[in-house]
Amino acid sequence: MSIFAKAQKSFIAAFVKKIFRIEIINPENEPDLSSYITCANHSSNWDPVLLGACMNKPLRYMAKAELFKVPLLKNLVKWFGAYPVNRMGADVASVKTTINILEQGEIVGMFPQGSRSRGVHPKDAELKQGVAMIAVRAKTGILPVTIISKKYKVRLFHKVIIVFGRYMPYEELIKEDNAESGDFKINESMNLYKKVMKKVYGEILANYEKYDVINKK
Repeated sequence: MSIFAKAQKSFIAAFVKKIFRIEIINPENEPDLSSYITCANHSSNWDPVLLGACMNKPLRYMAKAELFKVPLLKNLVKWFGAYPVNRMGADVASVKTTINILEQGEIVGMFPQGSRSRGVHPKDAELKQGVAMIAVRAKTGILPVTIISKKYKVRLFHKVIIVFGRYMPYEELIKEDNAESGDFKINESMNLYKKVMKKVYGEILANYEKYDVINKK
């Protein structure tokens, strides 16, 4: 068992669920597959740890290099499978590492917003295309996950709802809207990446609207 699997099955995962009062919705949507991308909205530095604590299988994920300088958080993110990414530019090495991890049969967590959008409704967040680009190049599917929190901020001892959305296989992600056959056209362009992100993030937003009982009180 890898160190990442041990972390998720240890008392730490249970502790994380308790201190963030996590409620998990549709856990059965987590696919029984060896490799795919878990894609979630991002409002807190804690988001990767929350995802890792809630999933049944080990999760690897990109984390901004700055997190590895925070005393408590750096140990947690490392234990839960993080590897650093440089946000100051195009980190080609991190992209290659991510694709390699997927090809080796592991699950990677990514956030299409790039940096966190604390206090901002996910519908107003600016999206990047990195998740879609890596999914297309690695030929892997995506599991949309929605993280719901009060005032779009994750805080200790305040309830967080984690919603597992509908898994989207690679063939569905790249399928042209007007395709009339089972043939799939792969056009690695920004237009394709935008279409992929629209499908995936649309699921995230739909579940936010459906299950957000925290901000509607």
